[in-house]
Amino acid sequence: MTRSFFLKIVCFTTLLSFLPYTGLGLYSLIQVKSLSNRITEEQTRTAIDGVLAQKLALLEKEAELNQAEFIRIETALNLLQKQAEYIFTYSKPDGGAHIALKRTKEGYMAYPDHKNASLFLSSIAPLSPRLRTDLETAAQLEPLLKEISRSEPSVKAAFFCFSESGFLIYPPINLEYEVSLGQLPTDMHVQDYEFYYIADAAHNPDKGVIWTRPYEDLTHWKWVVTASAPVYLPNGQLRGVLGIDFPLDHIVAKFLSLTFSEPNAFAFITGEQGQLIASNQSKTGHTISDHSTSGLFDSNNRLISPIPEAGTKTKGVRKISSANGDAYLLFAPISNSGWTMNFYVPEADIAEPIAVQAAKQTDTQLKNFIFQLLFFLIVGAVLLVLFSYRFSRTVTEPVKRLTTAIQKSGEGYYRQQIEVTSQDEIGNLTHTFNWMSHTIQQLISELKRRADQLEEKIGERTRDLQIANERLLEMYKRLKHSEQARSELIVQISHDLKTPLTSIKGYLQALAAYELTPEKEEEFMRTVLARTNHTIQLIDDLFELSSLETHASALQKEWLTFDFLLDYALDMAIKEAEELNIEVRTNYPSDLPLIFVDPAKMNRALVNILGNAIKYSREKELIRIHIVCYEKDGQVVAEITDNGMGISEENMKNIFSMFYREPKAKEANQTGSGLGTSIAKKIIEKHGGDISIATTSDVGTTIRISLPCETDTEESVG
Repeated sequence: MTRSFFLKIVCFTTLLSFLPYTGLGLYSLIQVKSLSNRITEEQTRTAIDGVLAQKLALLEKEAELNQAEFIRIETALNLLQKQAEYIFTYSKPDGGAHIALKRTKEGYMAYPDHKNASLFLSSIAPLSPRLRTDLETAAQLEPLLKEISRSEPSVKAAFFCFSESGFLIYPPINLEYEVSLGQLPTDMHVQDYEFYYIADAAHNPDKGVIWTRPYEDLTHWKWVVTASAPVYLPNGQLRGVLGIDFPLDHIVAKFLSLTFSEPNAFAFITGEQGQLIASNQSKTGHTISDHSTSGLFDSNNRLISPIPEAGTKTKGVRKISSANGDAYLLFAPISNSGWTMNFYVPEADIAEPIAVQAAKQTDTQLKNFIFQLLFFLIVGAVLLVLFSYRFSRTVTEPVKRLTTAIQKSGEGYYRQQIEVTSQDEIGNLTHTFNWMSHTIQQLISELKRRADQLEEKIGERTRDLQIANERLLEMYKRLKHSEQARSELIVQISHDLKTPLTSIKGYLQALAAYELTPEKEEEFMRTVLARTNHTIQLIDDLFELSSLETHASALQKEWLTFDFLLDYALDMAIKEAEELNIEVRTNYPSDLPLIFVDPAKMNRALVNILGNAIKYSREKELIRIHIVCYEKDGQVVAEITDNGMGISEENMKNIFSMFYREPKAKEANQTGSGLGTSIAKKIIEKHGGDISIATTSDVGTTIRISLPCETDTEESVG
């Protein structure tokens, strides 16, 4: 007890004496830290400005180099355009070189060597005398096309494309190889390709050089951009389009090979609308639209925050926010193409090294200051301990008697009373202890009484918990059964989806792998379409069944007559089987009461039932459908009878199970999902009705449907 009181005095006097001193020390620490942060921020800002200026200068230089290359291509194409228009204007009809055309199944080709072709006409292009003359005239462009290919190593090809879906290209390429790869369609229509239509009057009224967007070439060259220029005849007719293919990899290879000291910085190129053209963020290579930076591009690989200056001659730096923090977007345009070259540099990559160094220096200064402060605190604490010990002796002796009494109370003796010997704080404490002992004795008695009551209540709660546990166990068994049924349903769905999909895959592989006759291809396509429609119908049935199971679809009820619904569904079912000989007999009383149903849902159920009646009676020369409707015991009853194959007695219990199909229907190759009767049963039961089946194998089936009529359905609306 003495030690505890002594420690309290020491703590109190220490806090009272050193609180101002400690507060001053903390204030000094805060000021030093604040000053260090301000200096670090200024250094960081200066460093960021310097780094951004250097990178912007590098970016501008790269843009100028690419701009120069685009200008060289445009100059060469302008020269080629003028020469082509001159040739087509002034060349004599027989002034061109003779071209030896070879007819192949792919079209017409001209081979300057034994392997590669320099001229190609698609299989849909008619080789008219005028076209042959124009081909021989265009052949005069060969020296210029060869010179462009030779003088510009970066150019993949230079070509002249005719409106009749043919082209003259240099250097020659192995066209048969490109066709075999599936790259070059033999029935190509050049007006469908951007490198051709971008040069027509609607897209290029100035008749100058215009650049396409990046696209995958018709050959194995993969991604290219094309500079296109129209060639017009003197009468204003577009005779063809000149083009120079420029591989995208060559344009961006040097730019995208740039490395950054910042770990998360990268370079990329965007188009006029902010669409991503290429980026070096991917470690697997420079490809198009296989990169995504969180917060920078959207799902269509377009900049989320487009650059307002894109497409102009303005360069600059923008600060942007992304999911990974603030970053800087540096941009410089290539005005001829409308592209913009960009650097993405996260601010943290520049600022963090500076902040780390500044933090180390600040930590060193703070440690020195803290060591000095701790030294003065320790010296003061020793002096306070000595003073507190002398003071505590004056108050600890009176407390010893009180401590002894409290110890006896801890042993269970609460009736003791201590004599009060003084009227000071210690005397007040002694008086309080005597009152506390008396109060504790009363509380113990009360607690014992309440403990008995609590024990009684615990017994009652235990019995309640046992009942609740039994209910939970029953619910667990039901959930387990439901989970088992769900697993079986998933297995059945997987099987029923896999069968048509496997068949579709087989037919499609045959179509892709073999050259089939048109009749055979049409037969295969009809089969694929039928299997696809079967799969779609299966999925629709599953969706309908799921909605009915989970009560996801609310009923939109109306007052209608049952005979109207039956006739409407019957018309729909018969239209699906117009080629069959069907005899229908109906018997409806004129005073049939109204029923309160959802017309769409009930039509679905009736169409399923009537469709099955017709489908499983197809083997009969004359299909007979007999429908009787009547009222009985507040229910409207409809009986639908057919003369189909019927259902065997041992399979009657499974007729409303999902995916169940009568074995005789399978043997007769009757298609179906096995969900029709399940859906019909769910819909009818959801309307408060009932459905049952009576059947005789190979004789026919009668389906009985009963629904509550207007006298007692108002209570179940909704």
